[in-house]
Amino acid sequence: MIAIINTGEVDEIGRSRYRLQINEKLIAEFHHHRIDGLGVCLALASLAADRAEFERNERIIKLAQNALSERNNGV
Repeated sequence: MIAIINTGEVDEIGRSRYRLQINEKLIAEFHHHRIDGLGVCLALASLAADRAEFERNERIIKLAQNALSERNNGV
């Protein structure tokens, strides 16, 4: 199940905080003005998911690069 959950928190400029989850797994968090509507909320959720995936892939690449570097340096 994909869920977009309003946490009830509101930031200083009036945006609500949302959690994007697949089942119980947190995928990303983002902020959204409720007045902007569902379409904007879904677009922001999509962008947050893409950003989270990109950041996860970047971490994996860095870990792999470090492992290769250590291997090549005899560590």
